[in-house]
Amino acid sequence: MKKENFNSNKQIIEEKPLLQPKIDVVFQSLFNKDNIKITKSFVEALLEKKIETIEINSDKDLIREKPEDKLGILDLELDINNKEKIDVEIQLSKRADFIKRILWYLTRMYSKQIKKGDKYKDLKRVVLVAIIDFTLEETKEFKEMETIWKLIETKNREKILTEEIEVRIIELSKAEEMYKKNKENEKAQWMLVINDPNSEEVKEIMKENKDIEECIIKVKELTEDEKLERLAFLRERARMDEESLKDEGKKTMIINLYSIANMPIEQIAKVAEMSEEEVKKILEKK
Repeated sequence: MKKENFNSNKQIIEEKPLLQPKIDVVFQSLFNKDNIKITKSFVEALLEKKIETIEINSDKDLIREKPEDKLGILDLELDINNKEKIDVEIQLSKRADFIKRILWYLTRMYSKQIKKGDKYKDLKRVVLVAIIDFTLEETKEFKEMETIWKLIETKNREKILTEEIEVRIIELSKAEEMYKKNKENEKAQWMLVINDPNSEEVKEIMKENKDIEECIIKVKELTEDEKLERLAFLRERARMDEESLKDEGKKTMIINLYSIANMPIEQIAKVAEMSEEEVKKILEKK
């Protein structure tokens, strides 16, 4: 009996934690034209609609070979049902220009569809899905995991100018709460997988959702790829180093604005894009 327990414990210790799909190189290796079934199921959950045909943009390099390559944002670009262009973006680091970034991606995706001589009526609907792993000021008041944004008339806010463009913002930090409220919510299930495939919730989901079970099997295969594992580690370390430097710079700026420039905390919070409570905590520790 003792020997069996020892072997069992050894197996648990030696079992590798699965790579996190929210790391860009892992995401790109998981959702692509080579894993069409997994990708299709994932996008169907995101859009809450059945996909009959799917074409994945194959013009881009799926793996960024260097850890210092563009950090934090990536895209999965698709054409579905020959009617819509979809772009899935993941942003792990908070950036001041985040909204402008996604608007640029959205408008670029819409405008690049036609060339000189093409007809505007041939333009397809475009949807940008931004999955974020930070608190966004524009959505922090909402409890929902996802917010959907369209062009509306300001006085008659229920009046939508067009359905041709749409932005969906999904917050990973709200996925667990959404899942607890409704364990059948497939979008929340997938977000838990994206955030951490090692969680107990994901193990529970796999028992019922065969597509997610297949996804986890693929993640396990990717985890055994030493090159990808190393690259994922370097990418995440580079991102964390960048975040650390940014935080230090922001702390120095806040202290200087308060101590040297005598700027009020309310104004400092606006400049630093932080809450007044966060600014006060930094000043208390200086």
